Amino acid sequence: MFEFKCQVRVSKTIVLSLAVLMFFFSALAIEAKTPSDTIVVVGSAVVYKDNITAARQRAISNSLVSAVSLATADLLSVEVLIDHYEKLNQILYDQTGKYIQDYKVLTESAFGKNYRVMVQATVSRSVMKNQLTKAGIIQAQKSMPRVLFFIAEQDLKDPAPRYWWGQDMPNTKLVAEVAIAETMREQGFMIVEHGPRVQDMAIRSINDTPEITSEDAINFGRALNADVVVIGRALADSAPNTMGSGIRSFKGLINTRAFRTKTGNQISVVARNAVTANVDDVAGSRDALKGAGSLTGEQLALEIAAAWQKEGLEADKIEIQLSGTRNLANFVMFRRMLNTVEGVQGVQVKELKADNAVLNVDFKGKPKELADALMLHAFETFGINIFEVAEDSLRIQLLSHKSSAAKTN
Repeated sequence: MFEFKCQVRVSKTIVLSLAVLMFFFSALAIEAKTPSDTIVVVGSAVVYKDNITAARQRAISNSLVSAVSLATADLLSVEVLIDHYEKLNQILYDQTGKYIQDYKVLTESAFGKNYRVMVQATVSRSVMKNQLTKAGIIQAQKSMPRVLFFIAEQDLKDPAPRYWWGQDMPNTKLVAEVAIAETMREQGFMIVEHGPRVQDMAIRSINDTPEITSEDAINFGRALNADVVVIGRALADSAPNTMGSGIRSFKGLINTRAFRTKTGNQISVVARNAVTANVDDVAGSRDALKGAGSLTGEQLALEIAAAWQKEGLEADKIEIQLSGTRNLANFVMFRRMLNTVEGVQGVQVKELKADNAVLNVDFKGKPKELADALMLHAFETFGINIFEVAEDSLRIQLLSHKSSAAKTN
């Protein structure tokens, strides 16, 4: 278990903004971000049997653990840090050499039974992020994509396929889609519903055919803010197996293709089938479609999650030029909020001055989308003024409520 304690010191040349009392040998860490992800930390170790050299090495080692821990805290929420504590020890804290690009001892001294060193370490956040993603830890804390289904279904009693985007089609959930959606929802995916209003929109904009084109599905998915669209056909048929005079077997077959609406790229192709037995044709075919749907949902969830995770590593970098940071508490609150915005994969402080800061934000989307998301957040002690949205940057001013009131008057 480790404990965090924070303190802030401001000088003309550098801001030391975070002190962390870490686990093991209680290494005190002080964070100072630069464009190269340089972190200044203070490591401590007990001197045993007057062996200063050994204590110095332990203090350096502890300080490097602290540096990696500080960088980890920027990438993960507190809840994820706690839930994956054992795995983080194995992946990161026991292997700091993989993530520390270089370090140097700035100063050192003995204090009673303790030996302390101040170390400047450069941490590779990209390498850390890749390892955390491979381990499934970053995926555990981020939202899964919104999925819209276009599944045309035909069972034994249907003379032709049914599909929700067609003219005069009943707005009912079909068996295969329900099974797929339930399975994927259990894996954390958000399902875009297509009620009567959405159906009316589709009838006006999509050709009335079960063979919907990927272009139509993607464009319509974008209009509904879906991240992924799944196009498919589901078919129930009789299977040759029988038992006695009443029990027959039924086969459900489902073929699907998934597309990323942002890029239009195909990210998954899944085909699954299931066989059931029943005395009733309708019940038997429904069970077969449901079984095939569950299998299809499981595989779709795996393949779409893998594609989503990979795209998360390639999130666009957006620079936020932030003014009004003289009140450091407001700046800290704003930065903390940024990490909670959906689509934000990471936030790094590139530059921090007396009343200005520059942040690099890894965001899955455009600056306008990030700006829209920020406008939905309210703060007790300050507000934000987004006064410029550029192709790859935002300019934002933090306004204390007192300043805002003064401008109004």
